[in-house]
Parts: sequence; structure tokens; C-alpha cells
Amino acid sequence: MVRTIRKLSVALASAALLLGFAPSPAGAGQPAAPPAAAPPAPSTAEAGNPIVEGWYADPDVAVYGDRFWIYPTTSRSYSEQTFMDAFSSTDMVHWTKHPKVLDIADVPWAKYALWAPAPVFRDGKYYLYFAANDIQDDSELGGIGVAVSDRPEGPYKDAIGGPLVDAFHNGAQPIDQDVFIDDDGQAYMYYGGWGHANVVKLNADMTSLGTFPDGSTYKEITPENYTEGSFMFKRGGTYYMMWSEGGWTGPDYSVSYAMSDSPTGPFKKIDRVLAQDPAVARGSGHNSVVNVPGTDIWYIVYHRRPLSETDGNHRALAYDRIHFNEDGTIRPVTMKVKDNFDDGNAVGWRTYGDADWAAEHNAYSVTSSSAGLALQDTDFSDLIYEADVTLRHGGSESGLVFRASPPEAGAEGFHGYYADLTAKGLVLGKATGGERTPLATARLAGAVGGTHRVRVEAIGSSIKVYVDDMAEPRISTTDSTFTSGANGVHADRLSPKAGKAASGKPLARFDDVSIRSNVFSFEAADAPNRFIRHAWSRGRVDPDVTPYADMQWKVVPGLADPSAVSLESVNFPGHFLRRRDGEVWSDARADDAGYRADATWRRVPGLSDRSLASFESYDAPGTYLRHRDALLYTERVTAAERPDATFRAW
Repeated sequence: MVRTIRKLSVALASAALLLGFAPSPAGAGQPAAPPAAAPPAPSTAEAGNPIVEGWYADPDVAVYGDRFWIYPTTSRSYSEQTFMDAFSSTDMVHWTKHPKVLDIADVPWAKYALWAPAPVFRDGKYYLYFAANDIQDDSELGGIGVAVSDRPEGPYKDAIGGPLVDAFHNGAQPIDQDVFIDDDGQAYMYYGGWGHANVVKLNADMTSLGTFPDGSTYKEITPENYTEGSFMFKRGGTYYMMWSEGGWTGPDYSVSYAMSDSPTGPFKKIDRVLAQDPAVARGSGHNSVVNVPGTDIWYIVYHRRPLSETDGNHRALAYDRIHFNEDGTIRPVTMKVKDNFDDGNAVGWRTYGDADWAAEHNAYSVTSSSAGLALQDTDFSDLIYEADVTLRHGGSESGLVFRASPPEAGAEGFHGYYADLTAKGLVLGKATGGERTPLATARLAGAVGGTHRVRVEAIGSSIKVYVDDMAEPRISTTDSTFTSGANGVHADRLSPKAGKAASGKPLARFDDVSIRSNVFSFEAADAPNRFIRHAWSRGRVDPDVTPYADMQWKVVPGLADPSAVSLESVNFPGHFLRRRDGEVWSDARADDAGYRADATWRRVPGLSDRSLASFESYDAPGTYLRHRDALLYTERVTAAERPDATFRAW
């Protein structure tokens, strides 16, 4: 993506979830001016989504010099949208707020509803395009304006004394503009609301409109289900138009896309790429896209509404990874829930009780002589939840909370499950307000003082807790009291034996939090962009999977042994990946012991890369799920064949 300068520059780093991730291969990039910085390489917003404090929407991004800039709408009530803030960062982790880079006082014709800033650098000047006044017909003053500054942080001043687009053309309300500069230097502006989208040419001065070869100025390019929020980027010679669908205050707000070999279309809808996740956030939409210079790594930057928020203006900024298929189509985006606290804040976490919480030294710490709870605004049912937990005081019981109902403000008593480290080891229990009921315990050497990786797998009534060694659970039990709820961390009361001297001492430290559902896609370690899928029931490893759900699998407790796993088809519930005469098929579940054993797998560290995963047949030990000539088999593998039996989970 080029706007004379490159878009926001971020890179993918390896990270571990249930089964592990690995870096993506590098690809070709585009030259840029000014030069871009070299930030760390996150797989998503590793320091947590939302990425900044406050209510913001409609983000657009740019790289100016050695800093990354996000320009959003200030998401307030209609009459209070009279200014725009910006955020900059050198590392995509620590953000500096630049208040009021554009103020209504510097746009004489604008009164309110400053929306959707679009930043562009050209010929030594910084331009910021915006919509103002939310005009309802051509008799009103307003539309799309352009402001200019000598610095990215502004102040930006109105450049032409009035709107650049001041009326409805082809039925498109003049809002939600995006500016794209093609490889030949031609600048285009895409915009529109009320279900219609236009594209116009910008002249080299960036403050006036050009014409198309037929003499027209406004070309309609409305794709199917278009509502608003146009965005354009280019990859490998293909132009991608993205837009928002649905109502901006509703849960159906989402992002779809089209592809074309021309910047002016035609644009035929291909698919929805970002939608609400009822476990993570609603109202996800109005996006921009950023490319990592010199690579084929891309991210979508967007706004979304936290689950518990009902005010339409309570929108927050987030970004997640985009993945492309070999034919250039885009896989649906997964909104990840992660936080390594490297940004020094805990945006998105809500605390309860009298504990003191602090995001410092790249972790989340709690200090108290009583008890405390911190929750994220999530609502997971089946989930994989893991974090680094350091129990810092032997009189504390501290750990992970899941499927929890938030307590009243000021209280720490919740309803849900907890998996705690204690001086004696590990305990899994359930809480009903202030009452704690242990469900299972396990010994754990060195529970106090050391950092332990704790992972919870809660699938239906099955609950497994792993500590450090992720091959075998320390605790495996069943309970169906709580079916869904929020995720968080807590520190329970100190033992009365600790006495007053313990008051104010640190209780626990948490880091590298990661939460997701139990749905995965499995990429062959030695065949990038080729995934385990089913086609006419046969197990295969293929690229460019359509429909996408053919390559999605639920990881559930093993049908023959709940300490192992089974892989259930997402789009054909009740069909499991199973071994049959050495081949692998996706077959409907049968109520017999032979089927259950065939459809059960031992998850083990990857045979060719221990950070990934391999699957050993439950009923044929020593044989592994592997691909050969695009088909799946269960076979013994030689050292040279180990990559064929190793998979990366997405």
C-alpha cells in the first residue's frame, strides 16, 4: 500500500498459543518516502487491544519519518465531535497522544461531526482529509474537506476555504474518504455513505479534483452491501477495495472487500473479512490496512465496541493480522485477545476489590493485603486461556479466572472458575461470590517465586489445566456449573498467618496473556499456505480453501480418551478427522469404540519444530498424521519426513 509514504509498518513475530505459531516468509515491498522505522514484529496487538485509552473510531494510519501515526475520529456525541487527536509511536507498542491535531476553529466552514481523517504526505506537506457537518442534502454546507500542515502532529489548517466535495453525487453522502496514491503517482479519493460509493481523481496539488478520460469527475463504484467506510490498498498488482456494512451502532457492522485489476473497478464483493465475535467485541468496522515494508505481512486497523458497552459512541481502536490465500483472496480475520503489557498500561482491563494493580516492567502486578480481581471484557465458552503466572507470596493464591461473571463495583467476589498457584501446588476450583470450592488439586514443585506458564482448556464440561509442560495436563476434570463468561486474573486473600507484616507486599505477577476459542486452522510446516481440510470427506492439505470453514477444526477432548484430542469439522458438526486403513477422512461420528479410537489423537510437540505440533494416532502409536501428495495419512515417518507431520496452528 502506497500513499507516497508507506502505510503503518509492523512485522510478525513467532508466538505460542495452543499449538504454536511461526514467522511468516518475507515478500516484496514498496519503496517509500520518508523512510519507515523498523518496529518489533507482533502477530497482533501483542500489548493488548484496544491499543490506546479512550473512545475513538474510523482509524487511518501512516508512517512519517521514524514514527507511526494513527488518525481516528474522536468518538463522542454528535455535537462534541469538533476536534481530532492523533497517536504516534516508534515501536507500535508505546503510543504518544497528540491532542487536537485538527480543531474546528481552524476550519471556518465546519461546525461539528468531524469524521474519518485520512492522512497523506506529498511534496513536503502533510495533508489530512476529513468529513464535517454530516450534511443531509445539497442545501447544507459541509462535506469532505482537506487540511494541511508542515508537521504530522499539526496543527492542520483548512487548505481551500470550503469543502472539496460539498454535495451528493451518484447518491453518495460526502463522508468517510480514503486517499490512495498509485504507483504511477496518480492520487485517488474513495468516499461515500448512504449506500453509495464514489471514486475521484486528485490533482497533483492534492486540493483539487481531476477528471476521468470521459470527462466525468465522480465515478460510482458501489459494491454489494456497501454502507460506508471506503478503503483502498494494492498488493501484487491487485487493487483491494474494502468497506463497512450494516449499522454502525449494531452488532452487524462489519468489513467486506472486493478485488480488481484497476483502481477504479469494477468492484464485485468477494466476502466479509471482519465481523463481530460474540466472545471478543461487537461492531467491528471502518478500517484501514497496513503493510510491513519489504514483506508480505499485512494488518487491518479498525474500531470495535467492547461487549458490555451499549453507548454507540463507545468505540475503541484495535488491529489484527490479515492473511492472504495463494489466489490473493483474504481469509476471515480473527480478533485475537492477547496482552504482554509491554506498553506499560492495562487498557481494556477492569479491576475489582481493594488490590493495587499496575502494568509495569512488562507485566501486570497486584499488591494487596486482601484480594483483587482484574477482568477483560470477554465472554468465552469453549476456550484456550494461558498466561505466565508468578506467585510472589506464599500466603497468596493467585491465578487465572475464566467463565466469570463480573462482580459489583468495589467487590472481588465473582462467579466462575479459577486455576490458582498456591504454596502447595495447583488448584482448580469454582467461585460463587465469596465462596471457593476446590474441584481438583495437583502438586507443583517451586510454585512460589518462579514463573510458570499456566494454560486452561475448557471445552464444554471438560476442564484441563497445564503447567509448564503442555504435553500432559496436571488437572483434568469435568464440571458444568458455568458455561461462559469473562476472563481475567486474580489474587486471593493472604493467609491470616501472614499477619500485618504482609500488608502491601506483592502477591502475584502476570504476563503474556492469550485467550482464544478452540477453533483452529492447521498449516503444514513445510508447505506454507496449505492447510488441513476436508473435501468430499477425504482429509487433504490444500491451498486456497473455499469455503474457508472446510479448513477449520474444533479441538475437543478425545472421543476415546479425554486427555487426548479429537478434531471436529466446524462446518459439519459431528464429523471428526479420523484414521481409516492408514488414510484420513472426515466421517460422521459413530457410537462404537473403534470409531472413537480412530478419531482420537495424541497432541505432541512438532516432530520437526517443537514450537509447533504433531498428532500421533491414539490407536496406532508411533504413526502420525502427515501429508503426502496433498492427501492425509497416518504413517510412521522417517527423520526426513518429520516436516510432513508437523503443523502450525492459526
